[in-house]
This record gives sequence, structure tokens and C-alpha cells, in this order.
Amino acid sequence: MNKTLERNQNGTLIMNLKNLKIICEREGLYQNPENNDTLYLHFKGFDKIQNLEPYFNLVALWLNNNALQKIEGLSELKKLISLFLNHNLIDKIENISALQDLVTLNLSHNSIKKIENLASLTKLQSLNLSHNQLTDYESLRELKFCPSILNLDLSNNHINYEESIIEIFQHSYTACLYLKANTFVRECPNYRKTIIVAIKALQFLDDKPVTPGERKISEAWFFGGKEAEQQERVSQIEQKREQDHQIYLQTLERQQRGETRNYLLNQQQILCKEIRQLQKQYFDGEEVDDQLELKENELKNIELELEKYQVDTLPPHQCFLTTKDDDGNIVILNKTEDEAKQIRDRYFNQEMQQINQKGDNKNIEQQLNNQIFESDEDQECTQSYQESKFIINLDSGPQIPKIDPKTQQLKEWKQKREGWTIDHDELLENLLMYHHFNFDAVSDDFKRIMALEDQELMYLEPEDLRIIWTYIELSKYRNKLPQNIDKIE
Repeated sequence: MNKTLERNQNGTLIMNLKNLKIICEREGLYQNPENNDTLYLHFKGFDKIQNLEPYFNLVALWLNNNALQKIEGLSELKKLISLFLNHNLIDKIENISALQDLVTLNLSHNSIKKIENLASLTKLQSLNLSHNQLTDYESLRELKFCPSILNLDLSNNHINYEESIIEIFQHSYTACLYLKANTFVRECPNYRKTIIVAIKALQFLDDKPVTPGERKISEAWFFGGKEAEQQERVSQIEQKREQDHQIYLQTLERQQRGETRNYLLNQQQILCKEIRQLQKQYFDGEEVDDQLELKENELKNIELELEKYQVDTLPPHQCFLTTKDDDGNIVILNKTEDEAKQIRDRYFNQEMQQINQKGDNKNIEQQLNNQIFESDEDQECTQSYQESKFIINLDSGPQIPKIDPKTQQLKEWKQKREGWTIDHDELLENLLMYHHFNFDAVSDDFKRIMALEDQELMYLEPEDLRIIWTYIELSKYRNKLPQNIDKIE
């Protein structure tokens, strides 16, 4: 097939099916006309619209920057939504009443003298008629019957001021209007205020937004004159000053509440240390009951007071941004230190814990061997342990490893002891003595003390502490960690 575009005697490109298919191929479109929903025919030099009937599925048609003198040949394009005919030689709006789905129509940079034949386009929302030859009320009157237009560009025409033109705009629901570069703008008294009052839905006028404050000022001027306008301006200034003052007071209150909360937290931490010291003295036989009771009451009062300054409670639904630093640590953006800590504990602590556990599990066997079987005298026990790690069922064919329950118990003891120090052992012992081995009360006190000291320990539930205490007792009275698994019941 010859890929050369056909031209008429004047050298102008002809809009025939052959040329259209060649253009589609060059533009990366489909060869079959009905498969195209977009057609680019701009900057081709066409002087007539024709032979577009096979392209009945078009949704957008670009015919701008050609030499078209008349709108024609579009009646079969009933699905058309966007039509671009700007930068041509068109002097009349016609032959588009069949385009009932049309939403966008660009006719800028033409020679149109009158707006017409648009009333039937009930879905038309955007109309661009800038840089044409519109002049007066008669040339604009058709707009009264086009209430669906939301975006209207009439800039750079020759529209003179007539009071009746304002009546046209009063019937519209236009949200964005361009009238700049017209005589109308210079001649209309109080142009901007007049247009804002005339068009209730207007949000944008000549490249400048219409703010709620400006609308109130314009309406005050329209109904009450200059004096009412001045009063409205003063009222808005005072309202803005009051809003700024309220924001300042709220910021100051938050700052004061934060300082008070920090002071209470500091006092709470001091009291907890004093209570721990008094508990030690109590265990040593000193008579400090009254002092201990007094400090505990003071601590309860501070905790009650802290509830009034609670800032760690996050809203039930919120979004937050996170990233990671060079070390792979999670960084929470745009949050206070307290909020970031709570978010990290709530949403990321478990994930990091799982990652750490994966690394720990790689050497779990070696750690157990080092902790449970330390001396050379236990070689025989070590061999017995390693042989008992897997129970082999010879009758079942394949060898299926099963973990020894007693070995599992030792592993559980070690896991619950992870992160513990001698100080934690001493604290647990003191709390158990103080609460008469009530593990529920001990668990509550232990969690509170760890939170105050910003220490993160796992397994602080009553049953976990019971297991840890058993482990401590075995280590203390035998002077070594349990070695003979058979003696552990």
C-alpha cells in the first residue's frame, strides 16, 4: 500500500479514508476505524471535515490548527465527548446538535461572531471561545439557555459593557469564568464585585480564585454600599485575629500540659525508686511500713493525675508516614516522640521481634549446649542429650524427627529469660516477698516498673514469671543451671 498522503490540486491534504488510515498508522492508532476512540488530525492542513463516518466510536477528536472554515461531517460521531476545533477559520457554530454527549468544546482562535446552536447540548460543561469576534449582548444571548456550562472562557474578544450582559450571567451556574482582555472589564463599574454577586456558583474569575471572604465583601457592597463593605472587612479582620488568638492559646495550653505531664512522670519515676528502696529495707527487717504506705499513696495520686494529661492515646483511625534510616531502623515522620513510640510499639514491635527471633533461631542449638552443658564432666550427659533430640520410629520407614518435651521445656526456660539481668532477678525476688508470692500482683508491678525505666522485656505475665522464678531457684540452689534432664519434672 502506498503510504504517501493524497492532496488536492491546491496542495491541501484531503481528509479521505486512505489518508486517515495512514495517519492512524503513523500515530500508533488502529487501522480499523471502528476500533479507535481517539483521533489526532491536528496540524495537518485540512480545509474540510469529511469521511469520518466509519470512526463512529470516537470519544475525542483533535482537529485544531488546520484551515477548516466550517463545522460539518460530525453528525455520526454520537459518542464524542471532547471536540477540539481551535486555531481554525470557523465563523459560525453549526452542525453539532447531534453530539448529545459532548462535554468539552474548544473553539478558541477562530472568527466566530455569535454563540448559537448550543442549547441542545445539555451535557456541555467546558466551552472555550477566547480570541474570537464576540461583541455584545446578542452575540452572547445563547448562554442563557446553556445552564450546564461550568467553565466558560470569553477572554480576548471585543465584548463591550452592557448591563443586560450581567443578566446572562445571573442565569448561569458557571464556576470558572474568563472575561479578561475585553472592553467590558474596563467599563463595568466595580467589575469583579458585580460578577461575583451575579454568579452565585463562581469560584474562579480571571485567573484569581473567589474566596468566601471576597464573596461576603462583594455581597455586603452590593446590598449596603461602601459602608457595609468596610464593616465586613473590619469584621473579617477581627475574626481572623480571634482565630489566630485561639490557635495561640491552644498551642500554649498544649505546651503547658506537656510540661506538667513531664513533671509528673519525673515525680512518678522518683517515687518508684524510693518505693523499691523502702521495699528492700522492709525485707531486711526495718520498720518502714508507714513510709512505704505514704509513698504508695503518693504514687497512686500521681498516676490519677497523669490520666488527665494522657497524650499516648492515638485516634482510632489515622495515617502516618514511615521510612527507614541507613541502619534499617523504622523512622516515623510528623509525630511527637510519644506518639512515635506508641506507633512503633503497636505496629512494628512484633515485626522486629520476629526478625530478631529468626536470627536467634539459627544458633539456638549451640546456645542451649553452651548454657545447659557447660563442663567437661558432662560429656556423657551431652551425648545422651544429643541422642535424645530426635526419636526415630524405625517401623514407619522414613525417619521423622520429634523434639523431646524435656528439651523443649529447657528451651522455653531460656527463651523467657532472654534479656534478664541480675537486677531483674533481685527485683522479682523482692516483689514476690512483698506480695507473698501473688504472681498476678507481681506481674502488674513488674510491668509498671519496666515501663517507667523504658525497658522492654517479654514474658512478664504471671505464668511466665512463675517459670522464670523456677529457673532462678534451680540455678541458685544447685549453683549451676539444670543439667540432668531426667530430674526435671
